[in-house]
Amino acid sequence: MDDSHPREDRNFDDLADRFAKNIYGTTKGRIRLALLTEDLQENLPGLYEGDRPLEILDAGCGMAQMGCELAAKGHRVHFCDLSERMLDLAGTMASEAGVTERCSFHHGPFQAFINGKKGAFDVILFHAVLEWLVEPRASLETLVGSLAPGGSLSLMFYNVNCLIHRNAILGNFRKVMSGEFGGFSRSFTPLHPLDPSEVETWVAGMGLTVLRKTGVRVFTEYMRKDVLKDRSYEDTLEVERAHCRKEPFASMGRYVHLLCRKEME
Repeated sequence: MDDSHPREDRNFDDLADRFAKNIYGTTKGRIRLALLTEDLQENLPGLYEGDRPLEILDAGCGMAQMGCELAAKGHRVHFCDLSERMLDLAGTMASEAGVTERCSFHHGPFQAFINGKKGAFDVILFHAVLEWLVEPRASLETLVGSLAPGGSLSLMFYNVNCLIHRNAILGNFRKVMSGEFGGFSRSFTPLHPLDPSEVETWVAGMGLTVLRKTGVRVFTEYMRKDVLKDRSYEDTLEVERAHCRKEPFASMGRYVHLLCRKEME
């Protein structure tokens, strides 16, 4: 974010290529994608085996891996991102997956894109975006307004519990005791790391029911790099999967995924 404009949501034009390499192209990124996909497959079977194409919004789409997978299932997917560079990467991925004809791409804030689209989307993907927004709760409420009654929201956000715990383990006691956990310019640490219990209160107040809560990387986020390197991806995913949907682990992951359904009107 340009420090002279502190009220703007984070634009990732400057970090897009680092995201592609350091997040999406790693074991940690593979675990994240695998757990999110499991949550959707196991709780929203119509996404993968339904006979009706759905209207899907991928808000803050990044490189659009999940959205492209859903487009391949026959759904119409609308990709929206504040970063032009990220949207270019999403377009490339859609082209490589052969799903461009079922995709639309919208450069700009999702808040502007959904204006006037009340109840327009059957499913909304909102992954690792909420924590980067200047007004996360208000922005989430606006987004939920564009979700159709009975529709589903896949909400994943950066967990402040993990940030506190990891900093304590590393001996960054001053950071822990300061209570200030927001990141700085060009940092991968977001503006507003979020408390899962607070976000759960928000979504309940917006007429959403949580179908599943998953901690994403409840162990790998705390493992030493040499230990993680020595363990296979398959074994690491297995141990994550065995615990990530149980408390207290579900509230200790680097990210928390809440798969929610909107009440029928």
